[in-house]
Amino acid sequence: MKFYKITVLILTVLFFTNCEQKITIKKNKFTSINPVTYTDVLYKSNRDTVFVSTYSGKIYELINNKENRKQIASIDDEIYSLVYNAQSDELYAATLNSGVVIINASTGAVTGTLPIQQTWASQLCYNEQSGLLGTFDYKGNHYIWDLKNDYKLLETPTELQQMRPKYIADNGDIYFDGKSKIIRWNYKTNDIASLNSSGHIADVDAEKNIVLIGGKEFAFYNAEVDSVLYKEKHPDWPIHISGKDRKDSIVNVPLSLEVLSGLASPKFIYTYGLDKSIRKWNKSSGSLAATYTKHKGSISGMTMNSDQNQLVTIDLLGNIQFWEL
Repeated sequence: MKFYKITVLILTVLFFTNCEQKITIKKNKFTSINPVTYTDVLYKSNRDTVFVSTYSGKIYELINNKENRKQIASIDDEIYSLVYNAQSDELYAATLNSGVVIINASTGAVTGTLPIQQTWASQLCYNEQSGLLGTFDYKGNHYIWDLKNDYKLLETPTELQQMRPKYIADNGDIYFDGKSKIIRWNYKTNDIASLNSSGHIADVDAEKNIVLIGGKEFAFYNAEVDSVLYKEKHPDWPIHISGKDRKDSIVNVPLSLEVLSGLASPKFIYTYGLDKSIRKWNKSSGSLAATYTKHKGSISGMTMNSDQNQLVTIDLLGNIQFWEL
């Protein structure tokens, strides 16, 4: 019986793989799909304590190994991305209809908003040292606010029009992607450089190396040689199969699905994809070091603590996993 299930599953996967897939982004809300879906996660403390957001406008505080979660805030809008400013104890939430909402992390009160021009943004980037907060909308506009200077918008060079800010470094470098290129701009010196690579920026490490995402592959760009060192795919699709004793087994279907995001630590790169798995890669060589398959729902967020010794992931079923690195 188990062999029959696996055979049907593999044939179904192969059928849908050969079909044309069309995805349409709709303006109406996603909360009717699953209001408890976790949309983003970030650390509140150095480890074990995080904030999570939901499509239904809730923000919770969760602590590792504790079942109960504490509701921090509830707004009448969908939340897609979160940033936490520890110095001011404020949360910044990218929403569907309200731009970027500013929330007091202690009281849950909304203290202000940063407007987005007649559209919406789903991803934020932030640097605590400089106090810069960046995002981009779906009309191609980008926004970089100086939180330490009354939320003043930074003026950016014309070369950056229609490009997306994805990462802000301590030295003032801001990394943009879009138009099939990667550009690094320093807002302090106004130096601008086009890098010999393309793709969607997922993370930038301390040596200015970049984890790039593009379809079924991720790439590792090395800043020293100004080139991509390697590209890799998730080699298979680990699928959970329920047995009679209610214990799951894993079947690895030889199919590579889309890689969604990644993070870099000093020695490893961590990626997750549509296959619901997390992969650990040796940073220097690109070889696969480990595969983690605890999530049964599609993974929707991943972040690493400042000491880079703990990873946390969330999924669309409202589950969370802490990983010791």
